[in-house]
Formats: sequence, structure tokens, C-alpha cells
Amino acid sequence: MRRSRPGRIVLRRAVTAVAVVVALSALCFALLDAAPGDPAADVLEARSGGRPPSAAAVADLRRSMGLDDPLPVRYGRWVADAARGDFGTSYKTGRPVSEVLADTAPWTLLLTGAAVLISVLGAIAVGLAAALTRRAWLRRSIETALFVIGGMPGFVVALLLLWIFSAWLGLLPSGGLSEPGQGVTPDVLLPHLVLPALALAFGHHFGAYARLVETGVGRLRTAPHVDNARSRGLPGRVVVARHLLRPGLVPFAARLGVGVGGLVAGAYATELIFSWPGVGRRAILAAQGGDYPVLTAIVLVTGVIVVLANLLGDLAVGWLDPRVNLERAHAH
Repeated sequence: MRRSRPGRIVLRRAVTAVAVVVALSALCFALLDAAPGDPAADVLEARSGGRPPSAAAVADLRRSMGLDDPLPVRYGRWVADAARGDFGTSYKTGRPVSEVLADTAPWTLLLTGAAVLISVLGAIAVGLAAALTRRAWLRRSIETALFVIGGMPGFVVALLLLWIFSAWLGLLPSGGLSEPGQGVTPDVLLPHLVLPALALAFGHHFGAYARLVETGVGRLRTAPHVDNARSRGLPGRVVVARHLLRPGLVPFAARLGVGVGGLVAGAYATELIFSWPGVGRRAILAAQGGDYPVLTAIVLVTGVIVVLANLLGDLAVGWLDPRVNLERAHAH
């Protein structure tokens, strides 16, 4: 059976990623176009502080916005504008949607980035400990803890952390970080970031990540090349890093790309629970208020991030072990 080259598979996945983004953009535009109401009237009403606009003003703005053009023309213009970061104007505030995203996206990226860092470092540390320990009780304890964590929904993890560290021990704030645009110093930001980042990390796939590291490293412990490295007198840390950890992380890296997408989606609920001023809270407000340009922009940007995360996961697999068959890695 002919073996697929990793580079060819990654290229094929990149083409698939582009096709998914195109399909997602078409879906977002279709939803935006089918939204109730008149976009021109909504924008004028938002700019005037709620006063109903005149029919002439609405007609003029519709012409300037190109809303009377054929659907394919409007879609092509919308895609071109979105590629430049222009997602239109909020129906409720009259502000450019790009400004709304600029206010909120950094908070979501900070939260998600912190959660990914905790997930990666924590899963590697816990998975290595379970794979390399010679104490059966320690391995069973770790596996039991991972089983319990893996079976808990993300919002339950968030509420449990809130109860322990905020309500019971009083060590960390429960939320209420300043709204977007207000200055936040690092000494204020860090305590507010700890709980939502931990909740997001441990509430989404952490148990599966650690078990993948344990399985990937554990199956290589007695491999011939590892025994050969030990027999050559290489230090234990070199054997672990070069001959155990790097190839052993292939299944974990393949799963992590998919998991990052779950983290981005899970960040929305986490932001709501912890009053974190990110994209998730803004998306909920936009859905409740019928602010469709903001909502569709958030959906599109989130989808692109998920697709890119999956593609980066494939690249990480190829970097960790160029010999690996990516199709088989994803199957595991």
C-alpha cells in the first residue's frame, strides 16, 4: 500500500480549509442577507439615537451601501471587504463592526491563549508522570482524576472552581473585569484571568489530552531505539525529550488542533460565567439585540480560527515526526 507523504496531505488539507472558509462565508452572508429588517434603516436609526429615518434617507443609504445590487455582486463585495477587515456597520450602535471586534477579540485571544498554554503544559506534565512512573498507585490516581475531569461538562468545572477559589477560599475574584476600552493593569488582570483560564483548560478535553500523552509516550518506553539510546549512556532528560516525548506527542498534537476549536467555542460560555469582556459576551448581546453584522462577523472569524487551528495541528504533527501518516494519526 502506498504511503501518503505528510507534505502532500497537509497541502490537501490546506485546500480543504480554504473550501471550508469559502462555504462558511457564503453561509454567513446568506444569514445576514435573510435577516429581518432593512439594514439601511437600522443603521440610520442607530446613528440618530433611535429616531425613525425618512424613506428618502433610507433609499439614499441603500444605494450608497449597494443593497440594491444583485446578490452575487453583494456577496463578492462583502467577501472582499471582510478580507480587508471591514465587516460593515453595527445595526445597534452605528459603529464599524471591526471596531467592536478590536475591542473584544484581544480579550478572547488572551483567555484562549492562556487556556491552551495550561492545557499543553499540564497535559504533557501529567501524561509524562503517568507514563513514566513505576508506582502503580500514582498511575491509577492520575487516571482516575483524568476520568473524573473528562466526564465533567465545562460549565460544571467553571462553577466548581468559582465555588472553591472564590466563594469558599476567597483567593480569586469571581469575575467582573472592566469593560472593553477601560484600562486594566497587569496586577488587576492576572487574578481575574486565572479562574476562567483554568475553567476553560480543564473543562475542554484536558483529560483526553493527558491520556494521549500517556499512551503515546508509554508505548515507546520499551521501543528498540529508546533502549539503544539508554545503552549509549545518554542522560535521562535527553532520552525523554528526543526519543520519547517528541514522537510520543504525535497523537496529542493531532487532537490538539481540533481541541483548540473547542476551546474557542467554549470560551463564549466561560466569558459569560466569569463576566469576561470578550467576543462571546458580545455575540450573545448581538444575538439578543438582532445586531446581525456583529453576529455574522463573530461567527465567520471564529470559524476561520477553528480551521486554522486544525491546519496548524497537522503541521505540528508533521514537525514532530515527518515519517508519520497524518491520516492514521487523525484516526487515532
